[in-house]
Amino acid sequence: MGSHSTKDATSSIALTARKIHLMVVVANCAIELDAYEANASTKRQVLREAYADWKESRGIGRVERDSDEWKAMIGDTDAAYQNLIYAKKNEANARRRLKTAVRNFRNCN
Repeated sequence: MGSHSTKDATSSIALTARKIHLMVVVANCAIELDAYEANASTKRQVLREAYADWKESRGIGRVERDSDEWKAMIGDTDAAYQNLIYAKKNEANARRRLKTAVRNFRNCN
């Protein structure tokens, strides 16, 4: 009987340690997601400013979608746009990693 309770205690300690590890993984993923969300927000603002600067430098108040001006603005601000796309992909991947970490934590038993 004594060895059975020792085995149960060891198993319980291992499960607790695993849960603590998974909880730390969840926390790290949440912190990582927060950083990627902030970065995407910054890149979004940089793109808005690039559009505004482009229009201001040409004395244009509003650009109609799919017009020649639109195409020129999109072409001239493509680097800022690509930075946003990259940031959004990183954000989505971080969100997926967080969901996976939470699911792994919930399924630990």
